[in-house]
Amino acid sequence: MRCNDMRRRRAIDEVVRRAGALLLLLATLAACDGADGDRRGDDPGGAALRLFELARIDEPTDHQLRGALDQVPHADDRAALLDALAALTPVEDPRIVEVVQPAGPEDAFVDLAAGLPGGGIAHFSVRLRSVEPGSWRVSWFRGPGVEWPPSRAGRGQGLSSSAPPETAR
Repeated sequence: MRCNDMRRRRAIDEVVRRAGALLLLLATLAACDGADGDRRGDDPGGAALRLFELARIDEPTDHQLRGALDQVPHADDRAALLDALAALTPVEDPRIVEVVQPAGPEDAFVDLAAGLPGGGIAHFSVRLRSVEPGSWRVSWFRGPGVEWPPSRAGRGQGLSSSAPPETAR
């Protein structure tokens, strides 16, 4: 009996050791996968693409918004931001066309192209600001039918007038 107890004990110990090793491996893989996901904001292009991921979240939290945007709007402007993000949801497979850093290492512009559900391609521009080395946040974005933050000067519905047509004499 004693021999069987020792064999069982060794078998159980071996199973526990293998299960522990498997759990450690899974935890390591999960941590590595999470680190790669977080790296999307390490460069301007990755941070611009993260904007489209944020758009697919139904109700982004303040923490999620702070992780992607240079400035999170106050409650009054939050609805306009959510509307702008909603305008990004129909696009498919956004991809980086060009990244430019004209004003130095803290400022970048990313041009993207994305497919439209009915066919065609939409072009977007995103301006980013480096909040710390290796961490970028969206300052503004524009595309067909969407702009955040909305331009306050000279856009929108307007009135126009023209002279009445001259009568033929």
